[in-house]
Amino acid sequence: MVEFEKINDLVIILEKIFISYLNLTIIQIKELLDNNNLFYTLEEINIALNILMVDHGKIVRDDYWSTEPIYKYISNYYFQNSSYTRHYYSFNIDDYSDKKFLLISDTHIGNPELENFNLLQNIYNYASKNGINKCFHLGDIFSGAYYEKWSQAEMERQMDLFIKYYPQNLDIKTYFLIGNHDEHIHGYFDYKPNYIEYTYDLRQLSRFRNNFYIIPRPFIDLKFSDVNINFSHKMFANWCNPKEKITDLNQICNLNTALVSRIDILVSGHLHKGFLCTNKFEEKEQLLLGVPSATNININDAVAYVISLNYNDNRSVNFADITILLSDNNYNISEGNTFKWKFKDKNKMLKRTINNN
Repeated sequence: MVEFEKINDLVIILEKIFISYLNLTIIQIKELLDNNNLFYTLEEINIALNILMVDHGKIVRDDYWSTEPIYKYISNYYFQNSSYTRHYYSFNIDDYSDKKFLLISDTHIGNPELENFNLLQNIYNYASKNGINKCFHLGDIFSGAYYEKWSQAEMERQMDLFIKYYPQNLDIKTYFLIGNHDEHIHGYFDYKPNYIEYTYDLRQLSRFRNNFYIIPRPFIDLKFSDVNINFSHKMFANWCNPKEKITDLNQICNLNTALVSRIDILVSGHLHKGFLCTNKFEEKEQLLLGVPSATNININDAVAYVISLNYNDNRSVNFADITILLSDNNYNISEGNTFKWKFKDKNKMLKRTINNN
């Protein structure tokens, strides 16, 4: 049982520590506290760090693929009281080993017609059994203010569903993007429709699950050696014009333009059905990958992907294997086809909808 008075004392102690040390991991913090006979659990430290980050804006967090996150102190008062800390996020690929990660999307928690926690649990169980310790959720975690019905009670109901029932496989770290339904809750860049009166900083969820972390943006670019992968909720035709959003597979495969020339793979959710296709601009090939929703919509169909990146001796990425995860009527998970995408060689041009095909 967490004692809030004890947590409040710890918040004050941690801020003093950060002023002296600036950059710290949670393990380093625990050692500093222990050495000064201040005995707190990792859970208590995690909660206090969340308060410093979310409520006070005093620290930000840098995540790494293979090492512990680093919390950094923000000494500038102006940045503490601006949107800088609210929307800051950094994820660093800090080694050159082969990598495997799970991709899911559009869980729409709070909508009883869509949400399926048994299906989600089985997807996570599959990942655990196959040595996968990273998951990227591409947004629309929640149903949010669907049908323009929203209240404090409804927001708390959806948060409570997540905290109680979202799979908690401790060996898997999950990173969540902000989807269009989540924007209403999160108050993304202070955007709120007229019918939204209540918002919740979704970064608070790590207070309850320290293996979950919200990426407080709708997309993020990660560089795996010489390969750039963009993870987004909605795939954009042009990042300079975010209103120009792609809404269907035919539109994606008839762009005839460089979506973002530096990107090798663009991964998105939002459309609920899975797809693979390619975009070619001059001599550059890009793989466009749509992640299906892990909900009742896709029972007996594709519900998630696993991406495996293979590195060569020169620390470059050779190829990516994309494996489709299928669900049967009892939510059992099995492997479907695996597609190989070679980064240095020519690939067969694709235009394929995964679901029902």
